[in-house]
Formats: sequence, structure tokens, C-alpha cells
Amino acid sequence: MSSTVDTATAALIGKVKWFNNKAGYGFITLKEGEEFRDIFVHYSAIRVTNSQYKYLVQGEYIQFDLEKSADGPHEVKAINVTGVTGGELMCETRHSIRPRRSGSNDGFTQVKTKRTVRTNTD
Repeated sequence: MSSTVDTATAALIGKVKWFNNKAGYGFITLKEGEEFRDIFVHYSAIRVTNSQYKYLVQGEYIQFDLEKSADGPHEVKAINVTGVTGGELMCETRHSIRPRRSGSNDGFTQVKTKRTVRTNTD
């Protein structure tokens, strides 16, 4: 095969079909007109803003470029994978949105409420 690499000129948006974190690869579903096409994606193509474990989440929408594969079983593969319009991927935000498990109540006062249950005793 030729070592020439062609890339798409415009970024594409697709939906993660599945991604195996342990193996480090998966597939993105790209809609082209009325057709759906599965695109191979490797973890090394994922672009994150900080040094961290890179992965994709099933159902996540992502933006990417296409590149013809120089070798391997796939005709094309995804490269430059980011969140849509340069936003963060779920792997970048999941850590920041997890609730903290500290012993403090973060300045909030806990309010205990009483519940009254009425029953009809006809």
C-alpha cells in the first residue's frame, strides 16, 4: 500500500458506537446522508487538554477528522478526536463532576424534616 495519507478537509461529527477501554479502540457511527458508516478509532487519536487516561463513552457525540489507513483492516480511521466544537470529552469532565466524598457538608446545613402519615380509620 502507499504511504500517502489523505485527510478529510472538514471536521465531522459522529456518535460513539462502542469503545473498549482495555483494548484502547472502538467505533464511531458517522451519518452520511441517509447512510450510516462505522469508523475505526484508536485511543491515540483522542485529543485531551491535560495528561490523563483517554477513552470514549458509548453514545457520546464527538468531532473528528478522517484519515485513510496506510495499513490495517480499516479503509479509514478517525484522527484528532475532540468534543464537539472543541468542547471537552466525557473522559475529561467525568472526574470534575463526581461528588466529593469528604466528611464535611461544604457549608450547607442539613435540615431534618418530620413526616406525618395520616390514615383513615373508618
